Parts: sequence; structure tokens; C-alpha cells
Amino acid sequence: MLDILIKGAWVVDGTGSRAYRGAIGVKDGRIVLIRRGGVDEGEARRVIDADGLVCSPGFIDLHSHSDYSIFIHNHAVSSLRAGVTTEAVGMCGYGVFPARGQLADEAPKRMAGMSQVPVGELGERDWETLDDWMQKLERRGIGINVAHFVGHGALRIAVMGQEGAGGEATVPSPEQLQAMKDELRACMEQGAFGLSSGLEYAPGRNATTGELVELCRVVALYGGAYVSHMRSEADLLISATKEFISICRDAGIPGSISHHKAIGEENWGKVRATLALMEEARSQGVDVICDFYPWEYAAQSNLGSFFYTDFEISPRDADSLRARLTNAGEWAALKSRLREQEEKERRAAEGRARVLAEHGVKVSGPEDPLASCYVVHSPSHPELVGANLREACRVLGDPEDAWEGLRRLYLDDEGYCQVAGGRMWVEDIRALVRHPLAAVSTDGWTLARIPDLRRPGISPHPRNYGTYARVLGEFVREERYVPLEEAVRKMTSLPAGLLGLRDRGLLAEGFWADLCLFDPANIANTATHSGPCAYPVGIKYVLVNGVVAVDNGEEAGALAGQVLRHKG
Repeated sequence: MLDILIKGAWVVDGTGSRAYRGAIGVKDGRIVLIRRGGVDEGEARRVIDADGLVCSPGFIDLHSHSDYSIFIHNHAVSSLRAGVTTEAVGMCGYGVFPARGQLADEAPKRMAGMSQVPVGELGERDWETLDDWMQKLERRGIGINVAHFVGHGALRIAVMGQEGAGGEATVPSPEQLQAMKDELRACMEQGAFGLSSGLEYAPGRNATTGELVELCRVVALYGGAYVSHMRSEADLLISATKEFISICRDAGIPGSISHHKAIGEENWGKVRATLALMEEARSQGVDVICDFYPWEYAAQSNLGSFFYTDFEISPRDADSLRARLTNAGEWAALKSRLREQEEKERRAAEGRARVLAEHGVKVSGPEDPLASCYVVHSPSHPELVGANLREACRVLGDPEDAWEGLRRLYLDDEGYCQVAGGRMWVEDIRALVRHPLAAVSTDGWTLARIPDLRRPGISPHPRNYGTYARVLGEFVREERYVPLEEAVRKMTSLPAGLLGLRDRGLLAEGFWADLCLFDPANIANTATHSGPCAYPVGIKYVLVNGVVAVDNGEEAGALAGQVLRHKG
């Protein structure tokens, strides 16, 4: 007898093949029956009448930061309600392991900040290795499947230290490079899926191409993959893409460009050139793809983040910050420190660009963070939405003193102002929606509680909740820009292939029953930059490893997810 029978669904199997009416049977966590047409209802303990619904594989998010939130938000409600059943975590070079040295202190603070809880709620840090961490999650129980990558930056911190404590070195010593390789090898043997890099972030931004090739060769021995937040998503996007492809070619490793985009109006249209570079590389045997999210703005944060002079990752108090900004003496002292930090970062960027250029690596010099960050929500100044912060400061304050404009905006909004980095062109997004090498991802993290949007720090982006529904509702149904079957392939089997998942990402007998049932006529995103924590509509049922986790649109409280281990 089947555990679950889904009848009358439009079966979209993840291959890109045409949908058909059929039935799917589930037993002991796996798909054991797929038939065109119907079957006898008496064969199953539970029957789901899916008339009018699409049944597809559960969505696989190729770029997620849920390793920082899933221990606290272990029911993963925001992911499940979005149709996501598996997430690749440990992206952009970050990670919670190997938790030694400075990373041992940084990882819990970052986890607390993303989850918006005190560090103490995480309990004692009782993990060091990837295996320790995976066992911790398994004891806790999780709502989705997770596949861990090793962060290149985390390796550097564990071996060389953070920037300012050794990690700023461009070329590691032979002993340091060997130590990073040994750490990476241990992670791969414990089940990591590959290596991630964040080459615009400390300390990964200091690494040469050669260092990355050496590490990727270790991953290639285990059949893993390389995913990279490249050195540039703006002016040097094309050269960064060439570097990424060269790393994959030289290391003999499959790879994905993370959250692919072209930031800034002067760079719009470059995505077509980078996609052409990927096509050319694949014709030469280099297995590269990319992932993307369908939003015009990048990472979102509370404006209060600009007033912190260090990377203190813990829950912050908006009212305390407001008090600090309204006290003349405290504000004067804080502004002085902010200016000192601004100048220090400018000099460091100039020096880093010079040193890397000596090693044949192109990087951008100092950038204006206010010119590349945009107001996306302001209750008191809605006329500024869409303006970058440099423009907003000219309107609100002394043109010669941007900090006064930022202060006024934050206080006028009583801490509710939201800003986002970067701005993309919708035509570039459409090109990615349509291109067969571009997988859909979120660049978000899972949540089970609604966070405080006044809290200074990183805020949820609407992509956390609405990415897949937006593609299926807006780009598939409304714009008809890509067929439904192809969109589902880009959400399922394409990322599964990069990850090397041989029993997920397709509707096929013997595969794990990670399923999403949605109403193609009504599925839609409801999340916005002002209200990012809004569930999509139209996703009716989600099964994780054969267990119903979303039941008729509501969370079922299941913890059926698995911590996946790569089998190289």
C-alpha cells in the first residue's frame, strides 16, 4: 500500500519535457509509482486530489545562507512555503566550519545576527568540524534538506586569520596553503559538496587566482563543485567571469557563478556577454552554469547598518541607536570614527588593487558605497525610493556631509528605512530567466519567525520568500517569457546536476519524494521591500522525503529534512 497517492496532477518532471496528467505514488520516502492517467484510490493511506495543480520536484536553491539561521529556524517555514525542499548552504566564502581560531567566535555571532537571537540562544558552541555541525543539525531536526559547501574565506580565517590578523596576505606561505588544503580535504571526506568563494569580501578578496585553482583541485578529486561570488558584478564583470571560467578549466571542476547579475546602469547588458562566455566554455568541455534571483535590487539591510564601525554581529537595538544619533556629543564622536573607517577602507582598497595587479588579477579600486546603495523603503520620504544614498543625502542634508543626510533619513523614518545594494536591469533578468544555463536561487536564508525590520543590520529581502513564485507567476504565466516546464527544470534538475544529486531534482521512480504542488493559474509572489516577509500564494502542498510539510497551504510542522552528505 502506498503512503501517499497524488492523483489528477499536471506532472512536470523537471527534465523540461512537456507536462502530462498523471498520478504519483509515494512509499517510505521515495517515489515508487508514476503513471499517466489515474489509479485506484484504494491503494494509498492518503490521497491528494491535485486536479488543476502542477506536481513538480521540490525546488532546489543553489545559493542559500541558511547555515546561519537553520539551527534556530529549524522548521524552515519560509523555504517550505516557497516550495523549496533542498538548499545548498555555505555560500560566498562564508561558513560555520571549520570553527577554529577567529572563526570560532565569528560564526556564532553571525548566526545570532541572521537569526535575530542572542548568542546564548544558540547554546554552547559544541562543533568544530563539518561533521560535528551536521550531527548537531541532525539532533535538532530540520524541515528541509541541506547540502553544505566549504567557504574559502572560512578556510583562510581558520588558517591565516581574518584581515588585519594575517588574512590580508595575498600569497599564503606554502605551509598555510597546505594547511588550507588539508582542512578542505577533511571537509570533503566528511560530505561537503564543494568550495564556495566570496571574492569581493574579506578575507577572500585577497586571494590570487592560483590559490583558488589549488584548492579547487582538491575538491575536484572528490567530484565536488566550485561556486563563486566573483570579484566583480559591475565594471569588471566580464574579466571576473573569465577568471571564474579559467579556475574551473585549470582545476577540472564544474562550477556555478553565484547570483549572476550586472550592477549599475553603465553595466546593463553585460549579462549577455557573460552568458556567451559560459556557452563558449561549455563547448570546450568546461562545465559551468550560473544561478540568479529575479529581483532588481541586491542585498537588503536596515539603514542603521551604516552607523556601525565594526562587524559586531549580534541583535542590535534601534531605539539605542536613535538615542545615540540624537545626542550631539555621541553623534560627533561616532561620525568622526565613521569617517576614519571610511578613509581606512579606501586606502586598503587601493593597496589591495595594487598588490593583486602584480599577480595578474584585476579588481576595482575604492568604490563609493553610498552611490551603489538605494533606498527601497522610507515611510517618511517615499519620494526617495529608488534614489541612491548619495542622491538622498543631497536632498536631505549638507551636500558636503553625507553622514548628516543619512542621520536625518534614519531618524525621520524612526529606524524603519530599508536600503539595498546594487540595481539590475529587468532585461538582464529576463535573459537569465530564459537562458538554459541559469538556475533559479534566492541568496536568502530560511526563517520561521518574522524578524524586526527596525533592527540595524542585514534584513530579509523579498527574494527569501517570493523568488520561485515570482518566476512562475510573473515570467511564466503573465509574461510567457519562458515555458513552465523549462522554468521548473531551472529550479530542480539543473541545480541538482551541479550538486551531483543523483536521486533528487526529478520526478522519477526511486527518487526521493521531494515534491511541490502549486496552482499555475494563481501562484504569485506577495513579498516587497517594505514587507519582505510575506508568503507566496498558490503553493498548496510540499513533501520532503515523502512527508507532507505544507498541507493545503499551511505549514504542517514536519521535520523531515536530511543533512545531505556528498558521495564523491
